[in-house]
Amino acid sequence: MNGDSLVIGQTNAGKTSFCLRFARFLGLRELQWMVERTDGVRERRRMPLSEAEQLLSSGDPHRTRELQTLFLPVPRGKADRMVKVTDSAGLADGLHQDPTVRKAMAQTLRSMVDAKAIIHVIDAAMIGQELHAMRDGKTFRLHALDEQMLALGRSRSAYIVLANKMDLPSAKDGLRWLKQYFDKEKVIPISAREGSGFHEVKRYVWRLV
Repeated sequence: MNGDSLVIGQTNAGKTSFCLRFARFLGLRELQWMVERTDGVRERRRMPLSEAEQLLSSGDPHRTRELQTLFLPVPRGKADRMVKVTDSAGLADGLHQDPTVRKAMAQTLRSMVDAKAIIHVIDAAMIGQELHAMRDGKTFRLHALDEQMLALGRSRSAYIVLANKMDLPSAKDGLRWLKQYFDKEKVIPISAREGSGFHEVKRYVWRLV
């Protein structure tokens, strides 16, 4: 299997933060990536990782509006193998008022169909908060968008779930629920902010190359 993976998830799940933290975890100081715009134009970029973190991370929930493929060397044996991890635009309900965001979401959906390996990032802290806010007698259900991503992921040759934001208190309950719900899939708890859980992510990616 090649080492190409598509990172998907809802907006604000932490996809871009995961990609950048994974690059830092692998020891990279300079980031190389390919940007594919929604009009099909591709552009190679290279810059210090610290600068890329400032450029690619922001408070805007729709900051990623194009496919961003990172080239990451992962050690295997006596040599490194190059892994391509593609960050995608976050998915959200409804028809977004910004046409560029709508095009970015459509690009993500097309890429999901073609992807061989999928990394599904879910905000475990948000799930924990929603569980706490529920009234007695109600059953919590996974968001419809994540359900659709799960259905597609199960049809791919490789699929894992990253339970992100484990540095937040409510994430523990969210993780517990996710592990029960995704009983047949690999669920890895991570914190993109603190960099925890990335050893197991690396082992997963290592098996792809």
